[in-house]
Amino acid sequence: MSIRKGQLSDIDTVMSIKDSVVKLMKESGNNQWDDSYPSRDVLLNDIKNDHLFVYEEDDAVLGFIVADDNHAFEYDDIPWELARLDSIAFHRAAVDPNVQGKGVASKLMDEVESFFKHKGYLGVHTDTNLNNIPMQRLFEKRGYEYRGKLNLHNNLDEWYVAYEKVF
Repeated sequence: MSIRKGQLSDIDTVMSIKDSVVKLMKESGNNQWDDSYPSRDVLLNDIKNDHLFVYEEDDAVLGFIVADDNHAFEYDDIPWELARLDSIAFHRAAVDPNVQGKGVASKLMDEVESFFKHKGYLGVHTDTNLNNIPMQRLFEKRGYEYRGKLNLHNNLDEWYVAYEKVF
């Protein structure tokens, strides 16, 4: 098992995981992602900017998460404990459906949280679709605290829930 920064050579696997997860999301009524988001270009940009981390086991990428300083402006209305400058933001996380429920997401988040804690960050800000119950449960299991609801990107039809973890 290892966690590492994503590489351009990982993009096909990352896209395959994303496409598989989109099917599960749609089946559960979660419209957070679709066939066009996150796009290949968005994920390639994450890789090029060293923001995408992958979980790898036996040379197979099984999951990924994006972590950066890009806090959505809609976060301004959330009553965070930590300021933006003191926290990293998590985005676009997915685990291959064939290994979901085996701790991959927790291991990936453990390592990425530790990486940023050692860089001086005091915690994490993140959000997920109101209908993404599995991700909400994962956040809560991992000690993230619910901070409020928000809409993103002027989409008033979709609600998101914001979470924060203080290290």
